[in-house]
Amino acid sequence: MGNGSMKSKRYKHPDGSSASFNGRTHKDHGAGFKNSLDSLRARVEELEREGKRKDEELCAKEQQIKGLQEQLAKQTRAMAELSEELQNKCIQLNKLQDVMKNQSGASASLGSRQPSIKTGGKGSPNLSIRIKETLNRRKGAKAGVSAEPSSRTYDSSSLPKFSFEKARVPKDASVKKLLCEALNKNQYLKRLELQQIKDMVECMYERTYQQGEYVIKQGEPGYHLFVLADGKLDVFQHNKLLTSITVWTTFGELAILYNCTRTASVRAVNKVRTWALDREVFQNIMRRTAEMRHEQYRNFLRSVSLLANLPEDKLSKIVDCLEVEYYDKGEYVIREGEEGSTFYIIAQGK
Repeated sequence: MGNGSMKSKRYKHPDGSSASFNGRTHKDHGAGFKNSLDSLRARVEELEREGKRKDEELCAKEQQIKGLQEQLAKQTRAMAELSEELQNKCIQLNKLQDVMKNQSGASASLGSRQPSIKTGGKGSPNLSIRIKETLNRRKGAKAGVSAEPSSRTYDSSSLPKFSFEKARVPKDASVKKLLCEALNKNQYLKRLELQQIKDMVECMYERTYQQGEYVIKQGEPGYHLFVLADGKLDVFQHNKLLTSITVWTTFGELAILYNCTRTASVRAVNKVRTWALDREVFQNIMRRTAEMRHEQYRNFLRSVSLLANLPEDKLSKIVDCLEVEYYDKGEYVIREGEEGSTFYIIAQGK
């Protein structure tokens, strides 16, 4: 006691053993708790980082799925459009096959009544035309409209004078725009000149049909082209439903282009309103355009020094032999080194 030393307090355990307690015990426990807390915080931060990474991966996957869904939707729409286009092509093919059958039957009937004519060594003109059409297709030239007359098929002096003003039917500008778009969407009419389309629209008039009424009957001669303006129409061939016609769709064009009987029937599902064009008016519009083009070509050929002194009849024959061909951007009209058998007049383009 005299040296100032102090014994630490001792505590007895229930089992009789004694233990010493001092400040170091508190420090050890505090350090252990702090280490555990730091470890726990580090683990929580690691888990948060991992969760955040998982969220980012999930968002990326969701974006990828969304992109794939959009791509699938686009492909589905494209397939639907291709299916519709294929169906339309099949219908057009059936129409053309029926036209060919009708014309072949008419030719056979005509051949049975008249003696055949032998051609010279140069071959049949029809064969020559078919070969030329094949060459045109290979060169990329687009098919024209068969019903467009020229001076070879029409003698305007023997036909009654056509009055465009009398044939015109007044209509709103919005209706004219829709009719122009409908005609330009048609596979057989879209190659017509813009002025021809506009003239056709000017001369179209309204015709209405009640539910169940036939607009066109298969096998009958066709005298009108139609554009559906309101209602719904079903197309039948041999009493079998082929398709339906939606508004602002052109139909019945083959009858005025090829002078053939109707290849299918068209019946009104409900009350419908159409715009119609008479075949005679269509032919007069085509003839008027052909006469204007004929005069334009003749004037141009007169300006060519090589042809300027040709007699009028020979010049007209050259004009009659001119054919319209279409070339898309980038296509070759003439290639260096190829045999040249055609000369060209640029009507439009560069």
